[in-house]
Amino acid sequence: MTYKELKRKFKDEQKSLAQAIRNGKTGRKPKNMNSSNIADLERLDSNKDTYRHQHIIYCTLFNKTPYEVIEQPRDNNAPSTYYLDQIKNKWKAELNEIICNRAQ
Repeated sequence: MTYKELKRKFKDEQKSLAQAIRNGKTGRKPKNMNSSNIADLERLDSNKDTYRHQHIIYCTLFNKTPYEVIEQPRDNNAPSTYYLDQIKNKWKAELNEIICNRAQ
């Protein structure tokens, strides 16, 4: 896997999460509720939280964007540093694997 493919894989995960969020939001209205969006509605808060954290890591890891430019949350709405570290470690491990494979 190349760096570009890894970046595309990360972006595709974000796109699928965004689609699940949109689908879950439409399912909040009783007239729009159906079997295809019930599961997304139940995971809506979790998906929104995951997307936020993945977006922060994507911007800082791949685009080198400082956190302050990405968002300025209120004091009581800061992202979970533990969750950010987990995501960052997962993607850094894959990045390191790509770098090691390139060196060979």
